Amino acid sequence: MGLTTFEVVFDNPWKVYYAGQTVSGNILLVLDGVKKIRGICVKVTGTANVSWTSSDDTTYTAHEEYFQTKYYLVGSASGSELEIQPGEHKFPFTCSLPANLPSSFESDYGHVRYTVKATLDRPWKFDQDVKAAFTVVSPFDLNQEPRTSEPIREEASKTFCCLCCATAPLTVTYSLPVRGYVPGQSMPIKINVENLSNVTVDRIGLSLCKVVTFHATVPQTETKIEEIVVTEISKGPFEGGAVVDYDQNLDIPALPPSNLNNCNIIDLEYCFKLEAYVSGWHHRNLRSSTPVFVGTVPLVNYQRPSAPPENMLADSPTKGPAGFQPPPTSNLYPELPPPSYEESTYGARNLRDRDESEHVIGLMNPFAPRYPVYHFTAAQ
Repeated sequence: MGLTTFEVVFDNPWKVYYAGQTVSGNILLVLDGVKKIRGICVKVTGTANVSWTSSDDTTYTAHEEYFQTKYYLVGSASGSELEIQPGEHKFPFTCSLPANLPSSFESDYGHVRYTVKATLDRPWKFDQDVKAAFTVVSPFDLNQEPRTSEPIREEASKTFCCLCCATAPLTVTYSLPVRGYVPGQSMPIKINVENLSNVTVDRIGLSLCKVVTFHATVPQTETKIEEIVVTEISKGPFEGGAVVDYDQNLDIPALPPSNLNNCNIIDLEYCFKLEAYVSGWHHRNLRSSTPVFVGTVPLVNYQRPSAPPENMLADSPTKGPAGFQPPPTSNLYPELPPPSYEESTYGARNLRDRDESEHVIGLMNPFAPRYPVYHFTAAQ
């Protein structure tokens, strides 16, 4: 007999909040018998952590805390015992978020994470805990970053050694209309290939990469760079002598925005990469890269998003469920259609922190942050 349900239930079922908004919900408690407690405590925290182990078995770490709100919903740590009767009980909680928080971020070597942890403070027994995470989005309006509206045009060229002489060059030129995009948008890429060499290009790969730099402070200052291919496409082969023009599009999935501003231990950037793959152990691939930006508000003078069609509303509601607080308005894009909020496919992790008991309820439930995703018509 005793505890049958102990759960954090957010008023907003998407569990998505913008910096400066208010997180609210209930601690749900279901008992099949009388339970004696000193109180029920809730703690809402925002932290960043970095950790990795080097080849010589040195573990590098860093930690930042952005805020912590802790209080008792009922009872107190020094109070007398309380009896909670059988049945369902809801204890409401609320927490105002600071305005300068970095966006939620999850990776193998570090995270920016926001959680609610509730504790049943039990006299003469181990406490019982439940933990749940929520997403914080820090707005990144592409219209406020001048570089995002720049067009991209890059040319890469190389020759290949063939016996005792060099071949004529392989030259690949690519262009994109702007540097800044939002999830749900496609990057339209124009490619020109002039393969004047006698070497066959097996394929030309285009990719969007996430470049993360982790900064450790313990036991000493150290950095680690992780590069992840978010999405990629390719085309080929291109025989020697080929001259080809073609277009391809890279679709941008749900991703954290480029700004991890106000986080000092994790840097996040994106880049577009091109690689021409050639056969032969003595031939090296042709490579080129250029920085791009992922935002939460699209460029007003480029492609304009629209509301999802009616048949998408059931799967992707855009006005939000009850309890959802709309994003801050953009002065530079006052008529922006609302996005949907989709889970990152690259960020699902469990919630267990170092030195935390494995018996905390909810720790092993995978959590992936949700990010704003816009709808663009096929004509665009």
